[in-house]
Amino acid sequence: MWVREILREIRRHMPFRQTIAAKIFGLAITLLRRTIALADFLLYEGMRTKQNLTVVANFDVPLTQSLARLHEFGLRRRLAFERWFGALNAAEPNREIVAEATENYALFTRKLTDEFSTARHIIDAYPRNGPGSYTLAEVETLLDQIQPAYKTINNRQREVLDMQRAGQHDKAK
Repeated sequence: MWVREILREIRRHMPFRQTIAAKIFGLAITLLRRTIALADFLLYEGMRTKQNLTVVANFDVPLTQSLARLHEFGLRRRLAFERWFGALNAAEPNREIVAEATENYALFTRKLTDEFSTARHIIDAYPRNGPGSYTLAEVETLLDQIQPAYKTINNRQREVLDMQRAGQHDKAK
């Protein structure tokens, strides 16, 4: 209440007259200040977006591609094993099929090992406080679970193939 009275007294003793030019100038200054503030904000957001896109381009995409290759190589190795197993299961194994399946099995086993290493290198280089780093722990945990399983599967498949070569077809099945 008393603030209003003070303002009335000031207005009464000091007439507040502005010309149209002064009003336009004040409006122009206000708009300029807001434009500068908006430009600063947009520059900040642009830099942040650039950092996020850099992480996506340098880490997320290569990691996704590496994981897709892991899946593909695992499937191809499994196909090579099935083909090798089936060829050895025949009464007269086809040497060409056995040789090709053996070669493919070794090739995709090696590719799997290399791809696990590639995925681990990407994860190790990933910025820990970058965008998407919260899901990185899940990916790392999955790799920690999958990689030893491949070794176990590989050993088991070797045992089965050794049984097949020894003529123990029923036991191998």
